[in-house]
Amino acid sequence: MATNFVFRPHGTFKTWVEDQFLLTEVTGPWNVELVEYWSQQALSLARQFSKDQPYVAITVVHESMLCSPEALEKIAAATEYGERYLPCLGHCVVAAKEVDGREVVRYMYEKIRLEHIFEDMDEAIRWANGLIKEDRAKQGQSSLM
Repeated sequence: MATNFVFRPHGTFKTWVEDQFLLTEVTGPWNVELVEYWSQQALSLARQFSKDQPYVAITVVHESMLCSPEALEKIAAATEYGERYLPCLGHCVVAAKEVDGREVVRYMYEKIRLEHIFEDMDEAIRWANGLIKEDRAKQGQSSLM
């Protein structure tokens, strides 16, 4: 890990690219140190994409969605950075009903523009493919002008 942390990261994650998806699997609860480490890894992967080949970020949460307010602020900053400076079409979260804190923290996620919370990966993939299809249609229209 390249960053000096005040505390050790709590929780675990894995992030990778598949097609036009930037995928993350995270097992919570997690702290701000884990979010900082994740954001470094995700940013290096997100930079592989371009305006012509944008991505959709999908995060699958296991066990718990609970995190500190500081961690939530870092997630918000990473989400906003992706929307503003990277070719990110959208973000969503996959959390089954049994994930701890799913309904408790849902409104906090919605406040940071992570309003798309799905119960399974198939729903998330359908939503993400819809964004990609819309983007391709827009790109096709702009090339005709």
